[in-house]
Amino acid sequence: MNFNVYIEDKLGKKLQQVCQVTGKKRNAVIREALESWLSQQQLLTWSKLIDNFEGDKKIVPFESYRSELHPPTEEDLI
Repeated sequence: MNFNVYIEDKLGKKLQQVCQVTGKKRNAVIREALESWLSQQQLLTWSKLIDNFEGDKKIVPFESYRSELHPPTEEDLI
């Protein structure tokens, strides 16, 4: 997949320095950085245990109290 990304001059200069020091192509450095960042983001997701949690059947669901809620007043929204 190909696409264009705009980066500020300061960041571009740092990228250029890394490429010169490592001898890697700019695309390779960007790809490695993106892969690293994305792998860290995956750690911030909920575990399968939490994703699949359906609640405790013995406890009244929170949503069952929705009808008892009153709409906010003008003061509540300030």
